[in-house]
Amino acid sequence: MTNTQGKPHQRGATIKILTTLLVGALFAPAAQAFDAAQWQAVAPAIQAAVECRAKPDTTATAWKALPRDESGAIEAIKPPVPFTVFGLPVQEVAIFIDADGELGESYTATLGANAAAVRKAAKLSTAGGRTTTMGELMLGEGVAPQLTCTVAGTYDESDYQEN
Repeated sequence: MTNTQGKPHQRGATIKILTTLLVGALFAPAAQAFDAAQWQAVAPAIQAAVECRAKPDTTATAWKALPRDESGAIEAIKPPVPFTVFGLPVQEVAIFIDADGELGESYTATLGANAAAVRKAAKLSTAGGRTTTMGELMLGEGVAPQLTCTVAGTYDESDYQEN
């Protein structure tokens, strides 16, 4: 997503954009089927990203084979074989990576466990979050708990002054 007209000048605008992206992921079309062999090649990178341990190598062949929509964004994926994050079963994975780097990245797993189990397994605070060297790990509670690792982008509004 590129904004050629200029950058928003309010933190609220950045939060609204990220919220829109996350809500969009929740209401996106059904996840794509993915071949088991392809999944096995990319699963360790996805697991490390969702657990907020390491960014994936997006130049790897397995990563490039992830299903994409018409705009090139990675589509939601239902793991074709059992897959876990922090030892908990994953039902679906959603990935957002801003090509420009301004809005950052997010790696989300919809889990087949209750929120209390997710908090304990991921060692989250009572508020449902934890800061890692890679980014922020957060629990989202909906129909099924979602665990998201959010990596900050390069967008900086430190020079912004309200008139």
